[in-house]
Amino acid sequence: MKGLKALLWLEFRRSGVWAATLVGSLAFWAWGLFQVRLVETAEQLEVRAILLVLAAAIGAVVLALMIGRIRSETRGGQFQVLLLTPPSGYVHIAARYGFAVATAAVYYVILGGLAWWTIAMAGIALDAGSIAQLTLAVPFYGLGVTVMPLLAWTLLLMVFIAAYRVSGPGWIPGTVMVLGTPFALRWLIEGIARVSFRLPGWHLFGGLEGAMRRAAEQSDGEFAPIAMLPQEPLWIMLAVTVVLLAIAGRIWQEVEG
Repeated sequence: MKGLKALLWLEFRRSGVWAATLVGSLAFWAWGLFQVRLVETAEQLEVRAILLVLAAAIGAVVLALMIGRIRSETRGGQFQVLLLTPPSGYVHIAARYGFAVATAAVYYVILGGLAWWTIAMAGIALDAGSIAQLTLAVPFYGLGVTVMPLLAWTLLLMVFIAAYRVSGPGWIPGTVMVLGTPFALRWLIEGIARVSFRLPGWHLFGGLEGAMRRAAEQSDGEFAPIAMLPQEPLWIMLAVTVVLLAIAGRIWQEVEG
C-alpha cells in the first residue's frame, strides 16, 4: 500500500458504508421537512429550521464516530499492516481526515440545498446570490468553524489512545485529555468571542433579508435582521484544526518509527 491515493481507497472501503448511509439519511430529513404542515408560515419555518439544525448536529456526531473508529480497528489488528507501510503518519492522517471532510462537505452542501427548498416551500423567492450563499458559503463556514476542528480533535484523541494504549495504569493521560476538553473549548470560545468582528464581517443573504422583511410586513409580524458572519472564528478554528492534525500526524509518525 503506497501513497495517498491507496490510503484514500482504503478509507473508502472501510468507511464507504458509513458515508453512504449518512448522505442517504438526508432523504429521511427531506421527508420530515415536507411533512411539516402548519397554518402560519413563520411556524413552518421555525419547525423546519429545528429539523435542519438537528440533522446538522446528528451528522457531526456520525462523522466523529466514523473517523474515531481507529481505536477499535487497532485493537483488532486491522491497522497493523498500515503501521508498517512506507507512507508517513501525516499521510495516514491526511487520508483518514480527507475522506471524512469530503463526506461532510457533501452532506452539509445537500443540507444547505434542503434549507433552500424549505424556504422555497414557504413561498420566499431567493436571488441567485442568496441561493449560492445558502448552499455553499454557509455550509463551508459551518464546516470550518465546527465540524473540521471536531473531527481533528476526535482523530487526535483516538490516535493518542490507540498509539500509547491508554489502559490500566496508563489511563491517566487519556482521562485528563478527555476531561480537559470542555475547559479548553470554553477558553477557546471565550477567546474567539473577544476578538470577533474586529475584521469586517461577511454580510450574507441580502436578497433573503429583503424577502423576509416584505413577508413580515404583509403578515404584520416582526422582522429580525440577519446578522453578519464574523471572519475570526473561521480563521482561528482552521488554524486550530491544522495544529491538531499536525500533532496527530506526529504521534502516528513516532509510533510508526
